[in-house]
Amino acid sequence: MKNKRPDIYKYYDAIMFMNDMIQYLKSEKKLFNLQYLSKKSTLSIANISMILNKQRPFTEKSFQKIIPHLNLTGEEKKILNNLRLIDQSEDTETRVQSMNQILKLAYVNNKDSNDFKVFEYLTKWQNVAIYELINTDDFNPDPEWISKKLIKKTTVSEVEKSIQFLIDHKFIKQEKNGRWVQTNPHMDCQDGVYKLSLGEFHRQIFDLAKISIEQVSREDRLIMGQTLALSEEDFIKIKTIIADSIKQMNASNHSKSPKKNVYHVEIAAFPLFLNKDLKKDS
Repeated sequence: MKNKRPDIYKYYDAIMFMNDMIQYLKSEKKLFNLQYLSKKSTLSIANISMILNKQRPFTEKSFQKIIPHLNLTGEEKKILNNLRLIDQSEDTETRVQSMNQILKLAYVNNKDSNDFKVFEYLTKWQNVAIYELINTDDFNPDPEWISKKLIKKTTVSEVEKSIQFLIDHKFIKQEKNGRWVQTNPHMDCQDGVYKLSLGEFHRQIFDLAKISIEQVSREDRLIMGQTLALSEEDFIKIKTIIADSIKQMNASNHSKSPKKNVYHVEIAAFPLFLNKDLKKDS
C-alpha cells in the first residue's frame, strides 16, 4: 500500500513531521535514506539521527542544511520552521508569533482545525471576555458598548473582529428571538498547542490583574496571595486544593442568579526561586 504524504497542518511537532516525511520519501524514492540525506546535507548520519530522536536541538543551521532535500513546498518549509521555533524557543512571544504565522497560512489555504480555533480564542483575552459577557443580563451586542465595558482599552475594530471570530467558529450565535447565546464548543487540541495557548492567556490575564488594582474599587476585586516554603509533597497538596476550588467555582457559572459582570478568577502557585529541577527543558 502506497504511503500517504504527511499533511503538515495535522502536526504540532516539527520532529514528528520530519520522521514521517522521511519515511514517506523512503517509500517513494528507492535511493532515499539517511545516508543519502547525510551526503546531500553534509551532516553526519549520527547528527541527523540524534535530531530525529530529539537527542540534539533542531537548530537553524541544521534546518537550512536538511530542508532543501525533503521535497517540501515553500509553504511546508515556512510551517516546519515555525514548528521548530515553537519547540526550540524559550521566549513565549517568539513561540506565539510562530503559531500566529502558521495560523495565517492555515486561513489562506482554508486549513481550519479545532486546535487553531482554540489557539486564537485563548491568545486574545477579549475573545474569552466577550464570550462570557453575553451571559450577563444587560448584554448589548453593539461593539462600541462592549469596547467601553472592557477593563483594558480595546478598539471598536478589535471588538468587531472578536465578535466575528466567535460567530464564525461557532462559539456564539443569535437565536430567532434576537437573544445571543453560547454554543459551548468542545475545545480540545494537541497538548503542546494547548499549553502554548494557555501560557499566553495567563500572561495577558496577569497584566489585566495589574490594571484592576488601579481601576477597580477594592469592594469589586479580590487579589490575595500567600508566600510560603513548601516541600514537594506539600506543593502537590496545594495543587489539589486549587484544582478542587476551581471545580467548585465552575458550579457557580450554572446558577440561575442574575449575572451582572464577567470575572476572571486566577489562583496561581509558582516558585519564586529556580533550581535545576524547576527549569524548563531546553
